[in-house]
Amino acid sequence: MGAKVAVAAGFVLLAAGLFLGALTSVGSSGLFVALWMVVAGMGTGIAMATAMSAALVELSEEKSGVGAAVLQAVNKTGGPFGIAVLGSVLSAGYLSHLDLSGLSATAAAAARQSVFGGVAVAHEIHSASLLKSVDAAFVHGMDQALLVSAGIAVVGAALAAVFLPM
Repeated sequence: MGAKVAVAAGFVLLAAGLFLGALTSVGSSGLFVALWMVVAGMGTGIAMATAMSAALVELSEEKSGVGAAVLQAVNKTGGPFGIAVLGSVLSAGYLSHLDLSGLSATAAAAARQSVFGGVAVAHEIHSASLLKSVDAAFVHGMDQALLVSAGIAVVGAALAAVFLPM
């Protein structure tokens, strides 16, 4: 099996795991979460290790050090960039589904700041309904971020299939 097939298959497996993860609900079991995380992790491992190896093997011995450095630079900048984008998606999803009716302005602001703030406010005012809203809003935001990630993985699979050598 060549790099093209392995990388594309890894991205497909990653996308499948992420799409499955986007079905997570507040009531999902730990086993379900473990299942989709294992599938996504396997896909990531197959796609990324093979893609990096395929990239480096194409370089001459003299240029392999530069190639490895470029891969490290992309790895170090891509991670934070992805976190920023997906964190924004999660935050927007969280805020769009958060029910803050009946809260004071201060309590609502704390709940909007973060999931931890929402949980803290819910515990402080002993509000089961706010806690339920915070949980559901967070899971909604997470599902949105997983869908975006799955879409990116599908694009990765298509790019691998088109541009990687057999």
